Amino acid sequence: MTTVDTARRRLLLGYFAALGAAASYGSVTLVARKIVTDYSSPLVATSFSMVIGTVMVGALFHRDVMADAPRTPRRAWLFVALAGCASTWGVTFWFLALDRAPVVLVAPLAGVHPLVSILLAYVFLKRMERLSWRILLGAILVVAGVALIALGRQ
Repeated sequence: MTTVDTARRRLLLGYFAALGAAASYGSVTLVARKIVTDYSSPLVATSFSMVIGTVMVGALFHRDVMADAPRTPRRAWLFVALAGCASTWGVTFWFLALDRAPVVLVAPLAGVHPLVSILLAYVFLKRMERLSWRILLGAILVVAGVALIALGRQ
């Protein structure tokens, strides 16, 4: 297998993983709305969601964690902790939004998170990531689409 084939495989796997994430997040939005509407408060839902997610990830990847943890630099743990905190806040705000607004509004608004990623990548990862005109145009179209959905609701 050549380096080009390996790179293509990795890229395809990345695309399929992204589509899987989209399908999962799209499905869980409906389930989460049902939870906060009929069964639980957003904060309780967040707590159980994070605990169950931690148990699932631990069960699936515990061997990798045990192998990688001793070799991981201490500085990396700071970034892991920051990512965990950001994720927790994201899930919390998402459940709170689903408790107070319709799914058809919350889903697209929450879906603009790639814009935050693009902005942060531009600011902090200039040497690793390039911001092209195509990416910028796509981001503008995302904002326009969300604006149309939000304004069309009123």
